[in-house]
Amino acid sequence: MNKNTAGKKTSILKKNENMTILFIFLGFLAAITILQLCMNAARGAVGFPNFISPSNLFNIMMQVACVGILTIGMMMIMVTGAIDLSVGMQVSLIAIFTALCISDWGIATPVAIILALLLSVGCSALLGFIISRLKVESFIITLGGQLMFQGIALLICNSREVRLLNDELAFFKTNLLPDWQIGGLSVSLPIYVVFFVAIAVIIWLIMKYTKFGRRMYAVGSNQDAAYLAGINVANIRLFSFMINGLLVGFASVLLLARVNVGIITLGQGLELDAIAGAVIGGTAMAGGKGNVWGAFIGAILLATIGNAMNILRIQAEWQYVVKGIIIIVAVSAGAISAILAERKLKKQQAARTKESN
Repeated sequence: MNKNTAGKKTSILKKNENMTILFIFLGFLAAITILQLCMNAARGAVGFPNFISPSNLFNIMMQVACVGILTIGMMMIMVTGAIDLSVGMQVSLIAIFTALCISDWGIATPVAIILALLLSVGCSALLGFIISRLKVESFIITLGGQLMFQGIALLICNSREVRLLNDELAFFKTNLLPDWQIGGLSVSLPIYVVFFVAIAVIIWLIMKYTKFGRRMYAVGSNQDAAYLAGINVANIRLFSFMINGLLVGFASVLLLARVNVGIITLGQGLELDAIAGAVIGGTAMAGGKGNVWGAFIGAILLATIGNAMNILRIQAEWQYVVKGIIIIVAVSAGAISAILAERKLKKQQAARTKESN
């Protein structure tokens, strides 16, 4: 052990990068709670802040479930050094397709869901194949995919909304457990929230304990070195897009189950939320860095910010401003951290060279 580092304890933030975003999340909860207490006191109201009430916290989890699944999929794509701007319109396409299958085309609900998942995987596989085989920028191809999916969605529904009149996807809204009584409030846990957590666990296991997951990080860190190490870079990127497509399909079905209507605006802007959640969670835009739980917390933090602004009655327009600032700050902070780490490494190498001489 180097004598300069002997006896020094590693910070908990350095031991686990997810602790940073977790502390930011907890700090935000505390700040909004204190702010709401002050506002209640100013109005002469006394009571438990509804922002941190069990019912509101469960409500946040219900709101973030679909976007959270998209965030986890986006994190996987970004780890390989790519990005997918098409997921928002792909959600709209898959939701409209599923609604048409059930309400207009008379297809049984389970079959409609399977067809929707296959279509979603196929859409992502098409983009992934072009990106991986032709070695073109994912930004441009997925932007083209976004416009293509939007046009197809409008064509198949004739630019109208498609409603589920009999609530055929009600299963996904049913509660896993009977309503919990917490502090006199009834709190439920819909199955689609359980799906969100279960998907996070599965993807975490894949990325942490499988050869495929390790190769994703290798491709994102340095694809040339990964190729020389015998990794099929093209297939890794293709399969990552296909898995992302499966997650987009799940998110689309769950979102349709919540609103019971397939409409082109359903997925509008969700790609930005997914990217923001992944970046906030520590995923590097350049690839090679990111993890499921960081993206998981990042998605919840983003949803919590929107929920807090609604509770504080802040105009909806400001939510876009805040989201934009968060993305800018998160990316800038990551870049600054990388620069500082590089400088520190250079200093240590210079010190070792000086000692050896």
